Amino acid sequence: MTQNRTGFDGKYMKIKYSSDEKIFTINEEGIPFLSFDMLDALGVPNAFTTRYKSWDAVSGSGETGLRVARMRNETYEEAAPAMKENLGRLAKQLGTSLDMYGVTQQQHTANVYVLKEEDLGFGPLHEERQGIDGVVTDVPDAMLVAYGGDCPPVYIVDPVYKAIGLVHAGRKGTFAGIPQVAIETMAREYGSRPEDMYAAVGPGICMDCYEMGDEIYDELAAVWGTDDADRLMKRYPATDADGNEIPGGKYHLDLWTANHMTLLRAGIPEEHIRITNVCTCCNADTLYSYRARRMENEGAGILVNRFAK
Repeated sequence: MTQNRTGFDGKYMKIKYSSDEKIFTINEEGIPFLSFDMLDALGVPNAFTTRYKSWDAVSGSGETGLRVARMRNETYEEAAPAMKENLGRLAKQLGTSLDMYGVTQQQHTANVYVLKEEDLGFGPLHEERQGIDGVVTDVPDAMLVAYGGDCPPVYIVDPVYKAIGLVHAGRKGTFAGIPQVAIETMAREYGSRPEDMYAAVGPGICMDCYEMGDEIYDELAAVWGTDDADRLMKRYPATDADGNEIPGGKYHLDLWTANHMTLLRAGIPEEHIRITNVCTCCNADTLYSYRARRMENEGAGILVNRFAK
């Protein structure tokens, strides 16, 4: 059952958690964000942004309207000023700069791009980085960014070969195993070994909120098999637009567990994995959510490569 509690650090920002496990720290200085305790302990700066530009712990309130992404109805020129200001502030808070910004144009694929130093920096995307939903790099201080409004980011860290990866794991990318694609890319490019790696599935929509049609069950079963489809999709009571009960209800999808399964099957040890207990849809007052129709902008998952070569 979802519980409504204050932040784990005892301050005032309200977050609903689906379990009592302590996974995140809420950082409320500057632009507020959530960070994974496991990745913090590795010395790897990481973040998941909220709606807030700032937060005042004394009053227990903050300024909303944080903009870190370009929306579909905007040109790059229209979105760039606010994005540049806010991403620049976040980069500084995480110990790097906007010159080290690395991002792709996400389109719900399982494609992963290897970011090199010449790819970094804030500006319009070149053609080769369009239709890409995962990025990996071994460039020190590179700041990888993945955007989403319910799709969880998956953070991947290799402290041995000093490389990192970040993927946008929406339904299509999750079904296609994009975290595994990133892990295999890091193994090929940097010599990374799954047993050395750490991974975390960031905030995204929970199973309770993620209603699906029967065709999605068939889509998953065709790729993963019926046993996995039965594990990851359950029927919930549902009503139609007129409020009438739908016989048999509707399927709901568990993206969190699906990505957890992919990470384990890719070879990352269970003790090196953290799975979010924060749903974007349940927390639509604090986080951006497409399903909750609260998509004034998008949230950003951010991972910085703090390892020196």
